[in-house]
Amino acid sequence: MAELKIVREWDAEIFHAKVLDLERQGWEAKRDTYKIVAEMSPEDGNVIHLHTIELVREK
Repeated sequence: MAELKIVREWDAEIFHAKVLDLERQGWEAKRDTYKIVAEMSPEDGNVIHLHTIELVREK
């Protein structure tokens, strides 16, 4: 059975660093699940982007 982990992060650099770190630990990124969703910040009206990807690892 495989383990599933979802990485979600607003900051692109932090997101990619987390994914790379998990891949070094044996997790495999499911590239087809990579998404970037634009949202408007309620605080200042700026558009921000949420990066999301699923990673799997066999037990």
